Amino acid sequence: MTQSIQLTSRQAVTVCFSPTSSTVLQVPRALVVSVIAAGIHSLIFSLLIKVGGLDSIYANTVGYLIGGVIQYVLCSLWVFSVVLDNIAVGFITFSLLSLIGLGISDATIWFVNQHLGFHPMLALIAALGLAFCWNFTSRKYLIFRSQQPETISQ
Repeated sequence: MTQSIQLTSRQAVTVCFSPTSSTVLQVPRALVVSVIAAGIHSLIFSLLIKVGGLDSIYANTVGYLIGGVIQYVLCSLWVFSVVLDNIAVGFITFSLLSLIGLGISDATIWFVNQHLGFHPMLALIAALGLAFCWNFTSRKYLIFRSQQPETISQ
């Protein structure tokens, strides 16, 4: 009986904390990672606008890039199970794809804040949502892709 409980505990820890190849588990994990990175991005964005007096697009760019580094580390350690053969090449590829996400984010900030006149934080929320869609999809299928068929289990 005790062995069964330990095995279940180990499985729960593995499912919760080990990288996975299952999209069903990757999406919520990527959302958690994105929320962490978005929180840091938003804090930097807000500080750079309020304290630094920067334009919303410049503030977004700085916050996005810092959040991107945090996302890379957390995605590599927790979200995606594929171990990259070359970490430097993986980071460069991740960064290049993130630049497309940055373009999406900056364009959204420009359109929603500067063109439509909405508050910068509302523009940031829209930008974060659109960039998440691009970032998750590109990372999953272009960087952390597995050569094996996808399964739902760990």
